Amino acid sequence: MTRRILDRFPAHDAASRLNAFELAAIVYDDGVSIDHLMCFFADELMSTNHCVGGLVQQPCEDPDAAYATLVDLMTREHFLFRKDHQLKSRLWSLDDRILDDARTRIRRSVGAATDLTFVPRFGDAEIAGGGLAECYGPVAAYGIPLLTAVHRRHVEDWLKFTGGIGTLLACRLRVLRDWWNETATRRQAVEARRQQEAADLAGATVIPFLPNFQ
Repeated sequence: MTRRILDRFPAHDAASRLNAFELAAIVYDDGVSIDHLMCFFADELMSTNHCVGGLVQQPCEDPDAAYATLVDLMTREHFLFRKDHQLKSRLWSLDDRILDDARTRIRRSVGAATDLTFVPRFGDAEIAGGGLAECYGPVAAYGIPLLTAVHRRHVEDWLKFTGGIGTLLACRLRVLRDWWNETATRRQAVEARRQQEAADLAGATVIPFLPNFQ
């Protein structure tokens, strides 16, 4: 079992930055094209000038295809990864080079302070401690909203991984829009309050302490 996401946080005041509502996982079932949904939602956000980072997986109509395509949402680059698809265990594995590249691309969203970061899926590889498991903690710890997907059979593993923190979303575009609108509204209010506090502090009259020599 992979370490909990809390154990992967950076050391600096990470817990105070985490908003459980902003760590969201779409719960999907067999037969649902989760990749179509995530790609469409990412495109929709980018079309309205939101800064979106991370990766999505392009929909693949052939479940037995040897390769699939990941899309870097910041650069719009497309790159292939090999799928080792075992029907019984449903394990998909990335080769080491591509996996390292994928991790780097997701972590890059922290430096870019994106509005939202996508991580394609939480699945067998992440449950085993591999895959993209190490990417969730840094993104969430830096206060960046994160959206991923988890199959219904893995929900319990996801909750163990997050320590019970986070939000589960129904696999519906309307639900994603409502979640994002609430997230964006909350973050705008927090930022407005922070700016007001900074302005109040900058405009405060400072009275120096003067010694009395009498």
